[in-house]
Amino acid sequence: MDDELTPEGIRLECLRLAVEFGSARDLKEPDTLAEKYYQWVMQGSGKLCQCRPEDNRIDDSPKKAQKSRNVRKGSVPQ
Repeated sequence: MDDELTPEGIRLECLRLAVEFGSARDLKEPDTLAEKYYQWVMQGSGKLCQCRPEDNRIDDSPKKAQKSRNVRKGSVPQ
């Protein structure tokens, strides 16, 4: 039997967790808490999550920081 969950199965599991472990206030609208759980679970799932933008870099190199940190003048690297 296949143990891998589908995206719908993951959503249902997140909803179950929101209902089971949510506070009384969360139980009024468990879908918002379930969506937070789903975003958290899927954030490292690559192409499974449609909430993540596609990386359009041509060379597949890591992105550089927009504001790189400067080293103070006179400091010696260790």
